[in-house]
Amino acid sequence: MIASALEPLIPDLGRISSPDGAVTLMLSDIANASIAADRLGPERWEQLLRDHSALVEQVVAHHDGELLKSERDGFLASFSSAHAGLHAAVELQRAFTGPADGAEDHALAVRIGVHSGFVIANPDQLLGRNVVLASRIAAQAKGGEILVSSTLKQYTEQDPSFRFEPHGEYHFKGVLGEHVVYLVDWR
Repeated sequence: MIASALEPLIPDLGRISSPDGAVTLMLSDIANASIAADRLGPERWEQLLRDHSALVEQVVAHHDGELLKSERDGFLASFSSAHAGLHAAVELQRAFTGPADGAEDHALAVRIGVHSGFVIANPDQLLGRNVVLASRIAAQAKGGEILVSSTLKQYTEQDPSFRFEPHGEYHFKGVLGEHVVYLVDWR
């Protein structure tokens, strides 16, 4: 009786996880956003944010993902498939590539991190080690880069459309152990 009363409070992880229960998380934001905002001015920056948000929503939906959180230029999306999450990241990079104002030296770039793992859900958000790890990987990315965990690479490396290059081994704050990160050659 108590369990059935609590069920509506617990998110349905089944809709965002793979058959083995893993969730693929993609975090993205605009590299050097504050510099870009200053350069573009408030009106153009706000328009860029609206366009960027619409683009992310469209790409995530196209790959059967779910946008979990957005804040200004940053997004957190989940996918039930590592392949879908990585395809979405590549599509987002390709769609966003290029200058915002026609000047090559002022090009805007998105930075993306993708990781697959098991998460803890509460009514408002996803929690746990793998959420932190996805965030730390995304924070290492530079504009125009897609960085992925070794777990994500293992799930997707048999797909010939993905090419990976070692990026480094990291000890991330708040996550035990050493983590190998790969750069995705998406061009």
